[in-house]
Amino acid sequence: MQPTSWRLLVATGLVGFALGFLGARFWDLWTGSPPTVPWAAPLVLLVLAAGFALAAWTLRPRIQRREGHRPLDPFTAARTAVLALAGSRAGAAVAGVYLGYAGFLLLDLVNDYRRRMVVIALTAALAGAAMALAALWLERICRIKDDEDDPGGPSSAVA
Repeated sequence: MQPTSWRLLVATGLVGFALGFLGARFWDLWTGSPPTVPWAAPLVLLVLAAGFALAAWTLRPRIQRREGHRPLDPFTAARTAVLALAGSRAGAAVAGVYLGYAGFLLLDLVNDYRRRMVVIALTAALAGAAMALAALWLERICRIKDDEDDPGGPSSAVA
């Protein structure tokens, strides 16, 4: 498994941006008003970001085999890294979609509804970016050495 690159996350965000912008445009043309984004969207994304960050913070001493902490099984670290990989990509995509939606709304701020949706969409985009960053941190933490006695061996349990 390859670590997530920044280029992949940026590309995922750009694709999400295009989908969010075009999706909002088509929805607006079809229904006559842009889609509603509830405040629950950024809140859920922030909860997910907090979950990834908490997992990274609590697993770090176990992966580094610090004294007083149970060592983490390499298979558990690998499964956690896969979850973090998915979370970083999903966070980037969601951030891009909400930025695209906000970009569409910024073209025509004719009423309070559209202005309110821009604020919610931008908040959701920031929360999606926070989720991607927290998941990326968790993924980086899950890289552990297989054998400390073999300096030339694999450097990751999730390789």
